[in-house]
Amino acid sequence: MSYRKYQPPVHRQVTQEEIEVLTNDLKYDCSIDQIQAIKDVANESLQDLSVLDSLCEPIPLVKYPRTPGYRPAPEDRVGNSWAWRCNIQGATSGKLSGKTFAIKDNVSVAGVPMSNGSRLLQGYIPEFDATVVSRILDAGGRILGKSSCDDFCLSAMGFSSVEGYITNPNRPDYRVGGSSGGSGVLVATKQVDMAIAADQGGSIRIPAAWTGTVGLKPTYGLVPYTGLVPIEPTVDHVGPLTRNVTDCALFLEVIAGNDGLDGRQRADVEIPEYSKLLEPGILHKKLGVLQEGLDTCVPETQKSINEFLRNAPLAGLDLANVSVPLHKHGGAIFTGFIAPGANTCFQMGTAGQFLQGFYPTSLEKAVRQGRQCSGSLLAPGIKTFTTIGELLTRRYGNHYYCKSRNLILELTKQYEEALTKCDVIVMPTLTHVSSKITEKKATEVESQLAYIMESTDQIANTVVANMTGHPALTLPLGSLGDGSKDSLMIVGRKYDELTVLQVARALEKIIPERLGTL
Repeated sequence: MSYRKYQPPVHRQVTQEEIEVLTNDLKYDCSIDQIQAIKDVANESLQDLSVLDSLCEPIPLVKYPRTPGYRPAPEDRVGNSWAWRCNIQGATSGKLSGKTFAIKDNVSVAGVPMSNGSRLLQGYIPEFDATVVSRILDAGGRILGKSSCDDFCLSAMGFSSVEGYITNPNRPDYRVGGSSGGSGVLVATKQVDMAIAADQGGSIRIPAAWTGTVGLKPTYGLVPYTGLVPIEPTVDHVGPLTRNVTDCALFLEVIAGNDGLDGRQRADVEIPEYSKLLEPGILHKKLGVLQEGLDTCVPETQKSINEFLRNAPLAGLDLANVSVPLHKHGGAIFTGFIAPGANTCFQMGTAGQFLQGFYPTSLEKAVRQGRQCSGSLLAPGIKTFTTIGELLTRRYGNHYYCKSRNLILELTKQYEEALTKCDVIVMPTLTHVSSKITEKKATEVESQLAYIMESTDQIANTVVANMTGHPALTLPLGSLGDGSKDSLMIVGRKYDELTVLQVARALEKIIPERLGTL
């Protein structure tokens, strides 16, 4: 760790009027004497804050030299998928030597601007590397820039980024998905070999499905989230997006494992060399086909996935039917906690609370000040989402957040029980294939409603693994850059990414359109 000099705020004395307003808002019905006492104690507490201001906080060490880079010209952004360009070379050797990388723009790279897809953060430059960035560089990787993402990553369509609508040059009239759309496009178009993406409700797997790439949302906490902008700490995941399963396995073994800074992580998890273990022991693994996962999809997708799975025996895999009754209510459960939870995190400058570990105070300050001064610049979707979160909290308190968390316990239990009957659970990743980009609606209201509905209508299957924490991998059934084919989602037992990757590798070999990516 290195240390930076802290720049403290200016503390002003608390007034009696200020305490009176606060206690009235809190409905405490305090007497004048009580208000006076609270004011005096509050002013005493400021002395402790002055001590806190005098202490230097640790930040992750930055190892490799770099320059700030540059904003690419519009014609060089590859469908608006590049948010920023740089050239940071890591160690001279390692597992990722010779490989190039894009880093989603909600991931901190020291000295390189980070906008998180939003006008709110323009001008913010982190002074630390996220753990995944440090691990890429330590393994010899070369970072070529930041990939575009939706505004604060709160969209699944790729159309709210400050960089503009993210499009796929291979299919410019069709959606690429979000919020990691830039990462998907850059890998699919071979601008980079691999990319970092993040996922709270499907944001790795959605663009993977619609760009023909492989995206893995690992087990909750397997890959450290240190140095990323969170949305809701109980569903924050970061993982690899690659052109094939073998690269995904290699990338995962580099970035996975405890870093001592992320309170989401377990210290006792050993990380195997996934890339060296893909082939052995795959015969007669059992795929549990989740009927509830098929039922969420349009008939064409159901037919496509069923036809593909009939070929699973060619890959040495067996089929069985499994059921997770609560899966069909995953969207409702997700709604109950994600809007109020994410809004609370956003109001706190995205720092959140209640987890041990590293909290980037410079990011908290940038978000807080940006929200206070420039909230009007946020995309319509994030305004809608956070307003609904605030509405639910004010109207119902924490009731639906709590109820959703309780139902997630049962949902997780049902998944664990289903996984005792098979090695992995499979279903379509998304409810439908990529669709054409919609023309702007006639009115602002119609446009905003379409924006929200289009962003949520395909995530019925993906959100569930975020809530339960199981690993989930998207394997497209089409070629790179092509979202016209469906994709299969493979869900495994927690911390058993190896089996998920082995199954994905075996199935990848029987997809004719993907042979060129192997």
